[in-house]
Amino acid sequence: MTGSTAKRLQLGKHLRRLRNDVGMSREEAAAMIECAPTKITHLETGHTTPRKTDQLVLLQLYGADQETITTLEELRQEASQRGWWSTARLPSWLAAYVGLEDEAERLRVWALGIIPGLLQTPSYARLLHAQRDQLPADELDKRVEARMRRQARLDGDRPMHLTAVLAEAALRHCAYERSLAREQFHHLLARARQPNIELYVLPLEAGISVGLSGAFTLLDFPDHLLPPAAYQEYAVGGHVIDDQSVVAQLATLFGKLRGQALGIDEGLALIAKLAKGNG
Repeated sequence: MTGSTAKRLQLGKHLRRLRNDVGMSREEAAAMIECAPTKITHLETGHTTPRKTDQLVLLQLYGADQETITTLEELRQEASQRGWWSTARLPSWLAAYVGLEDEAERLRVWALGIIPGLLQTPSYARLLHAQRDQLPADELDKRVEARMRRQARLDGDRPMHLTAVLAEAALRHCAYERSLAREQFHHLLARARQPNIELYVLPLEAGISVGLSGAFTLLDFPDHLLPPAAYQEYAVGGHVIDDQSVVAQLATLFGKLRGQALGIDEGLALIAKLAKGNG
């Protein structure tokens, strides 16, 4: 999946709606372009981008007018364009997420045990990848470079808005890595001074919370490009969530976690204390 994840998902949504509008099954659509029904599923879920000829046949089959055909062909071409992450040798599950992240206008991140990727220093990112992925040196360099390039969305002409709630445990774990902790904490403090970034700390005193079951990210997109989505990553993979009921539940949970967090100034004071080695 090397093209624009958001555009591919958007295109798939249109194809699915048009097919459903004429009451056609995936099997019937597949027969018209001589493919397996699973290919139609992959097209409609944004897993793959259709070939121009296949899309044209499907749209004609669905009775789409010329304006729709032209619009969706433009969208297909945009979905086919290779994003910068396509050359970063990222795992497919991560590349799919990065494609969405690159399109998002707002991220809300609940970080349980690890500093969020968009707020990591190169040293912190390198340590994580070295421990988890067991990559050769050149691959490790590419993975770290990709993580740093993702952070460009926090700057520039159209900076993403980021609200992050960090569990105090993530900060404490970092503090034990003395070779990189000071740099990482100062980086967090510098990022928190940006107007598009809000940084909160959930203290250990908050006690047991359902949020302790796992970290997650919520993504919102501009101009209704896509409905809100969520992302969860684990030790050996990750997955995007587009079920709106689940996304809504995670959004409610994020609001509760932010409500339990320290005030922004109080949280930054804790990070500053840790940066001085006084935690």
